[in-house]
Amino acid sequence: MRNTVLATAVAATLALAAPQAFAQAKGAASKAEIQAIQAQMQALAERLNKLEASNTQLQTENQQLKSDVERRDAEIDYLKAQTKDLREEGAVASNEISKVKGADWASRIKFKGDFRFRDENISQERVVAPGEVRDAANQNRARLRVRAGLEAKVTDNTNFVMQLATGGSDPRSSNVTLNDEASRKDIGLDLAYVDWRYMPGGNLLLGKMKQPYWKPGQSLFFDNDWNPEGVATTVDRGMFFGSAYGWWLEENFNSNPANYNEDTFMLGLQAGVKFPLFGGETKLAAHYYDLIGGQGGIPFYNNSANGNSTITGNINGAATQVLAYDYNVLVLSGEMGMPLFDLPFALWADYAVNTASDVDANKAWAIGAMLGKASNAKTWEAGLFYQSLDKDALFAQLIDSDFAAGISDADGWVLKAGYAPVKNITLNGTYFLNTRTVCGTASSPNNSQCGPGIPSYDLDYNRWQLDVNYKF
Repeated sequence: MRNTVLATAVAATLALAAPQAFAQAKGAASKAEIQAIQAQMQALAERLNKLEASNTQLQTENQQLKSDVERRDAEIDYLKAQTKDLREEGAVASNEISKVKGADWASRIKFKGDFRFRDENISQERVVAPGEVRDAANQNRARLRVRAGLEAKVTDNTNFVMQLATGGSDPRSSNVTLNDEASRKDIGLDLAYVDWRYMPGGNLLLGKMKQPYWKPGQSLFFDNDWNPEGVATTVDRGMFFGSAYGWWLEENFNSNPANYNEDTFMLGLQAGVKFPLFGGETKLAAHYYDLIGGQGGIPFYNNSANGNSTITGNINGAATQVLAYDYNVLVLSGEMGMPLFDLPFALWADYAVNTASDVDANKAWAIGAMLGKASNAKTWEAGLFYQSLDKDALFAQLIDSDFAAGISDADGWVLKAGYAPVKNITLNGTYFLNTRTVCGTASSPNNSQCGPGIPSYDLDYNRWQLDVNYKF
C-alpha cells in the first residue's frame, strides 16, 4: 500500500512538473531529450508497479505462513489435549485392568464347607469276668463336625484343594465332643492336594486327598473321614473307570540300624465298568490293595489294632503287640441304580477277601438298599444295610469307625433315614444294631489273636445318631 502511494505521488509530481520544465526548456531542450525523460519516467513507473506487485505477493505469502503457523499451533494444542486425555484414559484402563485381574483371581477360588451337630447314644456290653458279660453304662454325648476349605484354579487343568476340619489327629473321625468345660476344640489339616487333569478323563493327585476309588452305596469298608496321603491317578472314560495309588502310612526311623526302621505304606489298584440298565446306571469294580511293611509292625493309630490279630513281637528291644498277618485284600463291588416310584433307588454289595497266606478269618461282605435322596427341599431317603467283617478280612485302620465302634470281627445292621426341609439343610437319623467279637481277658479284651486258651466274647453294640447338617 505504501509503494502504491509513493508511485502515485511520483507520477503526479512528474506530471505537474513536466509542462513547466517543458516550457522552461522549450527552446533549450530538444524533442529527443524530452522523449528520453518520458521514457525514464515510464520505466520508473513500471519498476514501481513491479515492486508493488512483489510486495503484495510477499504480504500474501506472509499471511499464508501466519495462517499455517496458527493452524500448526492449534494442532499442537489439540495433540497436547489428546495426549492428556489418553494418559488419563490409560490410567483408568490400567486401574480397570488391575480390578479385572483381581476379580479374575477371585473367580478362580471357590469356598465351601459344612457344619454338623450330632446327638449320639451308645449302649453296649462288656466283659466283667471270664465267661461273664454285662451291660456297660450308656454313653450320651453331643458332638460337632466343622469342615471348611477352598478350591483354587491354578491353571486351566490344575486345581489346588485345601480343607480344615475339627477332630484333631484322628484319621477316622472329624467329630469333637462337647465337654471339658467348653474348652477350645482342635482343628487340623484335613485335605491338601493338587489335582492335575493330564488328559480328558485322567487326573493325577498329589498330597492329602479324598479317597480316589469308587465305593458302592453306603459302603463301610472304608471310613468316609479317612483321607489318605500320597499319590494317585484316576481314569474315567466312557464305560471304563479306575484308579491306582500309593499311600504313606507310617515313617519309622531310628538312628540304630539294628532297631525297627521299616516304613509302612500301601499300594492299590481299582478297575471298573459302568453301563445303563433298567433306566439307571450299573457299576461293577474290582479293587486290590497291598499293605507293605505292616506284618510284624505297629501301623496303629492310638496304639490300637482295631480288632486285627496281633502277636507279641520285638520292637526296638521291647515286647510289643504287632500285626500277625499281612493284608493283600481283594474287594469286589457292585451297585445297580434305577427309578422306583419316581424316586432314585439303589442296590449295592461289597465282598472282600484277604488273600495273604495263613489267614483264617479273612472274609467280609455287605449288602444294602437305599430309596430316595435327601438333597433338594422336601426330599427324603431311607436305607437298610447289613455287614459282616471277619477279624482279618480288612486292614482295620481304614474301616468305618461307627460300625461296631470301628472294630473288625463284627456284624450287624444299619438303618438310615434323612429329610431335607430346605436345600442345603438335612436331618439324618442312623441306628447301628451290631455284634462284635472280642478276644482276650476280661481286663484286656481284643488284645490278641483268638487262639487256644484265649476266650472270645460276642458283645452287643447299639448306636443312635441324630444329625442336623448344614452345607455352604
